[in-house]
Amino acid sequence: MKHSEKYRTIIIEPSQIIQEGIKLFLEKHPYFQVSACLSDLPSFESKLFKEKFHIILFNPATIKFYETVNIRNLFANYPDVCLIAILYQYVDAETLQNFDGVLDIYGDGYTIPKKILKIIETAQPKNDKAADNVELSDREKEILIALSQGLANKEIADKLHISTHTVISHRKNIIRKTGIKTVSGLTLYAFFNNLVSQDDLL
Repeated sequence: MKHSEKYRTIIIEPSQIIQEGIKLFLEKHPYFQVSACLSDLPSFESKLFKEKFHIILFNPATIKFYETVNIRNLFANYPDVCLIAILYQYVDAETLQNFDGVLDIYGDGYTIPKKILKIIETAQPKNDKAADNVELSDREKEILIALSQGLANKEIADKLHISTHTVISHRKNIIRKTGIKTVSGLTLYAFFNNLVSQDDLL
């Protein structure tokens, strides 16, 4: 990317003080523009962005079930975005592996833009094979939606006119592709990938 074009950045962080602090230091730097500051992922998913953005600064602790979710999969619709964890509390190493880098907020705030630029420069290219593995078939999406609505295997089989064994087989494929094993985690995945709405989950 040419530096005449600014890195448009989304900040997803529940603390308004931390949001505003990061935004302040980024906007003082000529290479950054903060497009939005949001408190959680539902706010991100409900917002329509008119312009392409390049960076998501995201606090992984904002996901209640983050320890069971491959966070990269929640942003599957944005494969080219640099995903950076905002870190100021404990997050396990396995979760942090889903990010292109980690931004700790301690120390001199003026170093924040430099830290982000270093992460962007050293970020590994996205693995196309991994992205392909996330793509669910239409049938898998139907089953995922049904799971999100609280249906059991037999209920899903009856609804879709397939065998319970087939439902179980599809569930295994969904788990393999998403890396998510729990129903709560799969429900989050379905919601953040626009397969179900909030009304569907009530």
